[in-house]
Amino acid sequence: MDANAVTQAIRDGKSIAGQNLSGLNLDNIDFSGADLTGCNFNKTSLKNANLSKTKLINCDLRLADLSRANLFHADLTGSKLRRANLTGSIRIGCTVKASALKGAYIAGEVAYLED
Repeated sequence: MDANAVTQAIRDGKSIAGQNLSGLNLDNIDFSGADLTGCNFNKTSLKNANLSKTKLINCDLRLADLSRANLFHADLTGSKLRRANLTGSIRIGCTVKASALKGAYIAGEVAYLED
C-alpha cells in the first residue's frame, strides 16, 4: 500500500488495520478516529499527522517520525515506540505503557500519559 492508497482509504472510511506502511511518508494525513490496529509504521514519517482518538494497538512505530503529530486520546496499547521521534507531539490522554517509550526521542512538554 502506498501513501496515496492510504490517504484514499482513510477518506473513504475503509479500514487499513494490519497493513504494512513501513517507510512511507504519511505527513499531514488526518487519521482521526481510524482503527490502525496492528499496522507496521516502522521508519514511517507521520509528521503533523492527526492521530487523535485512533486505535494504534500493537503497532510497530519503531524509528517512526511522529514529530508534531496529534496523539490526543490515541490508544497505543502494546505498540513499540523504540527510537520514535515524538518531538512536539500532542499526547494528552494518550494510552501507552511507559516502558514502550524506552529509547524514544521526546522533547517538549508531556502533558499526560495514561499507563
